[in-house]
Amino acid sequence: MSMHIYSAGEQGVGAFDGGKFVEQRAISFPGEKTAVDRVGPLFYWAWGKASDVSEIGMHPHKAFEILTYVIDGLVEHRDSLGSLETVTNGGAQVIQAGSGVHHSEAFRKAGSEAMQIWFEPHLSETVKKPATYHQYEHDQFPVHQQAGAALKTVIGAEAPIQLDTDVRMYDWQLEPGTAFSYALELGRRLAFLVIRGEGEGVVASAGLAGQEQTQGQEQVQGHKTLSHKDFAVAQAEGEGEALHLQVGSAQSLRIIAIDVPENPGYALYRK
Repeated sequence: MSMHIYSAGEQGVGAFDGGKFVEQRAISFPGEKTAVDRVGPLFYWAWGKASDVSEIGMHPHKAFEILTYVIDGLVEHRDSLGSLETVTNGGAQVIQAGSGVHHSEAFRKAGSEAMQIWFEPHLSETVKKPATYHQYEHDQFPVHQQAGAALKTVIGAEAPIQLDTDVRMYDWQLEPGTAFSYALELGRRLAFLVIRGEGEGVVASAGLAGQEQTQGQEQVQGHKTLSHKDFAVAQAEGEGEALHLQVGSAQSLRIIAIDVPENPGYALYRK
């Protein structure tokens, strides 16, 4: 059972359009400061906010699968396929770059906040496919309510986004006083960012977590504090283990989580 937590200071940073759009990069470009180089086929993860209306100009992509997930505001997408679309809170834009595509992004509202995440499919196969662009609004995604937790599935299972890469992605919002557990599978890793609030987390078997849990607002024994902007990678080292989250009474917790295989079954590009 393991979970490694990386503070904002251990992650990379980046900026575009003269510093109007600033990113925290949990997984950065090659040669840059980063928390980790990759997590299986997840090989780039930037979380940015626009201080003013700003733009990232036209640039090329090939073969990779690229998700832009909008936390807040208004994000515009333009590409060489002829697409010109905007998406807002909780929506997503997906590029399957295939044989090649150019695109640009614009943040049409000050305060716009979004993530761009890159996944690596089997490159020798996907590079032969034509590039595609798809857009999804928040109300197209399934959200399950569970005892103070709103659990949104963004990629995989019953979500509308299905990629060539083996990915499951979630947006979890936990109210104060809430506990939530996510089952971990052997051979897979769960990477996640704390984008709002604070809580406690541990990777343990269901029985152990139940024994450790205390009453009231006391910290659960063995749990680690998860703070705003933290990036973490968790994995099971035995059957029946899970990530257990506990939120105190003072504030809520929001986490964006991505579950991928450690070894997807094909050679991964060396960054």
